[in-house]
Amino acid sequence: MKKNQKTNQRHQAFSLIEISIVILIIGILLVGVTQSSRLVNQIKISSAQSITRSSEVSSISDIVFWAETTLDGALTNVNGSFQFEDGNSISSWNDINVRSNPKINVLQSNTSFQPTFKQNGINGLPSINFNGVNQILLNTTATPLPLNDKNYSFVLVWRANSTNVPGGQILMSQSNNAAQVNDMASFFVTSSVYGFAGNSNDYLPTTVIPNTNYVSIFTINNNLSTNNISLYTNSNTAVTGSTSNPSALVLGALRFSIGARIDSVQFFGGLISEAIVFDRTLKPDEVRAINNYLGKKYSIKIS
Repeated sequence: MKKNQKTNQRHQAFSLIEISIVILIIGILLVGVTQSSRLVNQIKISSAQSITRSSEVSSISDIVFWAETTLDGALTNVNGSFQFEDGNSISSWNDINVRSNPKINVLQSNTSFQPTFKQNGINGLPSINFNGVNQILLNTTATPLPLNDKNYSFVLVWRANSTNVPGGQILMSQSNNAAQVNDMASFFVTSSVYGFAGNSNDYLPTTVIPNTNYVSIFTINNNLSTNNISLYTNSNTAVTGSTSNPSALVLGALRFSIGARIDSVQFFGGLISEAIVFDRTLKPDEVRAINNYLGKKYSIKIS
């Protein structure tokens, strides 16, 4: 009997040792997986930074605003720091355009209206997450485009949570403090279509799908009486058409916003990773260069 008791005790002791070893190995593996995941993320961000720095965008003339999410200092949090954890609030999205003077950073000092940092956003890269309820970034002292401008281009990398929100959603806009008829230029999504909105002077030709990544480029030339808008959606081929009255579109220049209309309505719900503005209509070869850069960076197929 005593012999059996000793044998059982020995088996129990070995079992405890074995369990401890297993737990230790699992812990080591978990640490390794976590560190490996962080290393993969760092490599991915470094690659995106390299693609951005070597892109042709900065060499295209008349670039007036450029903001993205991977470079050091691209975003500022509520503490004034450039270091972010997933879900942190964003107080500033910072203009990286070397030609901007002053920089046209878009800001939000009210913590209740600040969008948040999405670590694993479009293509696993950081994105800005807007809640579609009350979040907006603004510049109320400087705008990318001058007053009464007729000729410009917008570029966005984005993904919408829904494309059929009552009242529609505006991702980027410029206008006066209170948007009036025909004084606004904006990127507008409504009823599962999207395009250019000049308040009541719109062109919305393209169907969009929720939770789909898009590279969108608008070229606008309101000096033309027809076919004043061309829209490129994950493509180097444009859909071209007319707003109701191109000559009536007279741009205001008191506010610039991302995430909603300049007067804090029509809030966007979804992700935005990059935004660029040019003070003229882009040429087809320039559109291809921008699409090549953004398609490569965000793994979005360009047709």
